[in-house]
Amino acid sequence: MEITKGIKVFITGAASGIGRSTAIAIAGLGGRLFLTDRNAPGLEETAELARKAGGEVCKLKVMDVSDYEAVKSFADEIHDSFGPLDILMNIAGIALFALPEDMTPAHWKKVIDVNLFGPIHAIQCFLPEMIRAKEGHVVNVASLAGLIGLPWHGAYSASKAGLVRLSEVLRVDLKQHHIGITVVCPGAVETPLKQTVEILGVDMTRPDFQEVKNRFSQHAVSPEKVADQILRAIRKNKFLVITSLDVRFFYYCKHHHPLIYHYVLNYISNLMNSGRYPKP
Repeated sequence: MEITKGIKVFITGAASGIGRSTAIAIAGLGGRLFLTDRNAPGLEETAELARKAGGEVCKLKVMDVSDYEAVKSFADEIHDSFGPLDILMNIAGIALFALPEDMTPAHWKKVIDVNLFGPIHAIQCFLPEMIRAKEGHVVNVASLAGLIGLPWHGAYSASKAGLVRLSEVLRVDLKQHHIGITVVCPGAVETPLKQTVEILGVDMTRPDFQEVKNRFSQHAVSPEKVADQILRAIRKNKFLVITSLDVRFFYYCKHHHPLIYHYVLNYISNLMNSGRYPKP
């Protein structure tokens, strides 16, 4: 799908990171934007940056994508005034890492509600009109954790792997309606998510964990680079976007060098487990 002036694009998680960078990139091409996030000040800032870049911000809404009724209400507003979307982008997400014994059902629910049910809600609310229009594109931002089984990522991996599998099904189901699907699996990206990630049961002030954070930043790609990869994928109707070499390495080793794959996972597991608080 070509991204041309006037194209209608809905973006969740638009207040920062990949969501903001993608919104600004589309604005620079003359797109019409419908933006949402839970962060009201960040969302307003993105809208202002998008306008300066040349885009039209048609509607903003501060909301939680895990709230189906809120998503449905916003979708109805958009359809009543602007008709069907051209591109739906599910970018909003949260991160929580922990061992299973340190998690409660509320922890699991919080992560899966945002990372998996958030996209499902948007797909349910916007896709029927796109199907009737017989064109469009859906972008789902998953994660490296949706492709491989990273230690301490139980809830996060479950949510992101579910989004990858959902995208695979939609790729086939929506082909007859001329709707493309792209699933994006980033590794390290320099976004506010790395500051808001919740890690249960470890002392994150330890020097070795600070070193891990520093290495993350050294290998992280910019959200602007990911945004550019997303737009190229839409134009080429590319299904899977792997944003960096580290993700490609993990993904390749999983399928072709399982001994290396399991060695790296065990190394990460040992590092995380060594910093775990003792159980009471």
